[in-house]
Amino acid sequence: MPLRPGHPVLGPPGATVTGIDLSEEGIRLARSLSAELKIPAEFIRSDLYDLPKVLDRRFDIVFTSYGVLIWLRDIGRWARTIARFLKPGGTFYIVEFHPVTLIFDNTEEATDLRVGFPYFHRPEPIRYTGQGSYAAPDAPYLSVTYEWVHSLGDIVTALIDAGFRIEFLHEFPYTICRHFPFLEKGADGLWRLPGREDSLPLLFSLRAKSAGEREPFL
Repeated sequence: MPLRPGHPVLGPPGATVTGIDLSEEGIRLARSLSAELKIPAEFIRSDLYDLPKVLDRRFDIVFTSYGVLIWLRDIGRWARTIARFLKPGGTFYIVEFHPVTLIFDNTEEATDLRVGFPYFHRPEPIRYTGQGSYAAPDAPYLSVTYEWVHSLGDIVTALIDAGFRIEFLHEFPYTICRHFPFLEKGADGLWRLPGREDSLPLLFSLRAKSAGEREPFL
């Protein structure tokens, strides 16, 4: 089972958490929740690729969660940034939407799996226009987003090139949200392809260890 939001398995009780996000509003909300719940944590607003300029520490664990990779133009630099902030022997864990799901049309008009986008990475992002945003799909405005595709091979190879040792790679035939309009939600709260529950990977998780043998070039 992949990690889901709030699943307390990434570290021991009392672990000190540092969160990074590009959004000032997101950081403000995270700080307010930390204070309200009396859970000590530090939150830093930064572009991922600029993080070495504003943070100079190493950590036991680095975690990347759902919906991150499509916003990153350079997957190799992402992996090297993770390696930069892990202690020798530290653990990296990611749970993310499977990149194969990104090739299919997921508009409300879609009734079945239909290839509409490339699977392999291109230097130019894919431009999307639509109502609202991923955080507020019903919001009364039109938005434009730019996303990059990274294949599973790209992701694994980037981590290996950054000095990681892959411990496992798991793929799952379910997801945490209604990625396609024709998915069905189960009693466990997860979404699956009706009648083809085991036919397509919708999520993946990966755990890797930092060798810590060299300072990655960013």
